Amino acid sequence: MNIWGKVIRAVVVSVGVTLAVMAAMSRLPGLDIPGPYWVMGVALPLLLSGPISWSLARQAARIAALNAELHEAYARMKALAETDQLTGLANRATFLAAAEQQHAQQPGRVIVIDLDHFKAINDTHGHAMGDQVLQGIAHTLRRLVRPDDLVGRIGGEEFALFLPGADDSSAATRADTIRAGIEQVCIPDGNGTPIRITASIGISGPHSTALPEALQAADLAMYRAKRAGRNRVRAAA
Repeated sequence: MNIWGKVIRAVVVSVGVTLAVMAAMSRLPGLDIPGPYWVMGVALPLLLSGPISWSLARQAARIAALNAELHEAYARMKALAETDQLTGLANRATFLAAAEQQHAQQPGRVIVIDLDHFKAINDTHGHAMGDQVLQGIAHTLRRLVRPDDLVGRIGGEEFALFLPGADDSSAATRADTIRAGIEQVCIPDGNGTPIRITASIGISGPHSTALPEALQAADLAMYRAKRAGRNRVRAAA
């Protein structure tokens, strides 16, 4: 209800209550309320309750607006605290907390993704181009993950996924799909030449009963993929 609606309602209630009281009093034996008093019974509530109701309604509207701004500010601060500002993915702390909670409820597999030769991209093309590469990878990951998957940036050029309910076979299939998707990312440099991007990917195994163990197993598997030649997937031994 808008301010005017609230004011009109308050005035109607005030006048109605006043007239109802006067009507009840006029029924008392020997009490006859003259006509001018009835006029005052209408005029005084109008003169008093109208401005007061308007002031209170304006104040309530200002408080509601301030509360809305406060909720928006809190939402922005929460997003800033939980999100990696460059890629828009969950940051490391947010990803680990969410994945640990999910892993406790529904175990799955952790995938660790590390971009190959990313330092060379920064050194050759500059950090601004490196940022574009990271944003392109984040976009690819968002496109390839399922709605219930968790994905985050956990390091400079390192990303991680938690796949709830995944087994070794499904996790391996998903990881290779992601590897192939990253290989197709095309970020042109300043001369329009596409920068080739690949990633080494590690997957945790069924023996990891807690998230820290699963993350470590996936990390070690990722380094095995690096040593095996990069641009490949390796599962935990």
